[in-house]
Amino acid sequence: MASGNEMNRLSVVIPSKNLENLIPCIKAVRKHEPQVRIIWIDDLGDQRHEQAHEFVASAAGLHNFWSLEGEKPFIFARNVNIGIKAAGDDDVVILNDDALLETPNGFSAMQTAAESHQQFGIIGAVTNVTGQPLQQPRNIGLREVPHFAFVCVLIPRRTIERIGALDERYCIDYGVEDLDYCESTRRAGLKCGVFDHCFVNHAQLVSTFRGQPHTPKTFEQNYRLFQQKWGMV
Repeated sequence: MASGNEMNRLSVVIPSKNLENLIPCIKAVRKHEPQVRIIWIDDLGDQRHEQAHEFVASAAGLHNFWSLEGEKPFIFARNVNIGIKAAGDDDVVILNDDALLETPNGFSAMQTAAESHQQFGIIGAVTNVTGQPLQQPRNIGLREVPHFAFVCVLIPRRTIERIGALDERYCIDYGVEDLDYCESTRRAGLKCGVFDHCFVNHAQLVSTFRGQPHTPKTFEQNYRLFQQKWGMV
């Protein structure tokens, strides 16, 4: 864990099975955060891992780029956890492959905010397309919210050590692992926050995991699991 003015290294974990999303996503990270380690969790689901690794590495640059094969069948939390584990002692940004970083040094700014305000256990970037209105930019800075969607989230290593990784039981239908982690954070006595000084564009690319916006995947079964887990039923 960081002490004094020292901060942990930063790894960006990107699960993706769509190279048309992944390449611009990685290029945006490299443009605005050239020094971070990128960990791609490869969810292509076929035998093209080595070929795809070479193709993606040409965009990411060999410096600080790892590709790891995701487990099948795809479970978002399980494959993100592969990246969290691979990141070692680093702080972690979980980044959707359809989110484009547009703020220079935006992830580093989130990390600095988390180090300066350790009452916050997780911090999300602001964005333009999200189901949580509190993630829209407000030009306030760091502010507390009850929960947010993990379009782009910083999880400091100290939080991972305290709470653990994402709950892999949320695999019945779609999503809710982000809501669950927010709940875990708050019940551990920490705050959830969003940060205006890191913006990701979530409108340009189409998600390969959540489906089309007009026909979103159902999350009813995962939400029932969430309610049961936290005694809300």
